[in-house]
Amino acid sequence: MYNASSYTKGHQIPNADRKSNSVANSQTYYVTNQTPQIGNKFNGSIWGSLETAVRNLTQNTDVVYVVTGAAYKTVGGNETVKMLTASSSSTNPQKVPVPNYYWKAILKVKTNSAGAVTSASAIGFWFEHKEYDSGTSYTTGACSVDYIEQMTGFDLFTNLPGDNNSGIEKTAESNTNWQTFQNF
Repeated sequence: MYNASSYTKGHQIPNADRKSNSVANSQTYYVTNQTPQIGNKFNGSIWGSLETAVRNLTQNTDVVYVVTGAAYKTVGGNETVKMLTASSSSTNPQKVPVPNYYWKAILKVKTNSAGAVTSASAIGFWFEHKEYDSGTSYTTGACSVDYIEQMTGFDLFTNLPGDNNSGIEKTAESNTNWQTFQNF
């Protein structure tokens, strides 16, 4: 827990995604899966709605790849990183950085009978870590995976055929439309 009442332990892999057994669920509570998230007007609203929407994708899709991340600074950015003091009875309390952004990159693929990827669709979500008005749709954060890569410096979904300049990877990672992704 953090010494700031507005923050909760934000799970990067939501515990609701790991309900298949108690071991899988308990792993979501590891400190390596948690970052401080604004509670009611981020984690409990826009971010939680996105997590539910991603979970619902599995009703019509065999496999959904999800990469979730927190960003403290953007590539070339000069953002200030806020530090919280972790609640502890320790005489040396630890400082915990608060992410300035949260993101998700989601991928669906179609394969041929040999298992080779024949097409793919991806979508990204990028959110400034702040309070959002109730009713703000998670779709306002929709972006391309290319955008997330630009902001973080990561190269996601590198196993897709092609690269960032051509082929299936380029096509998939440039999509910004949630409906197009859902209907893939």
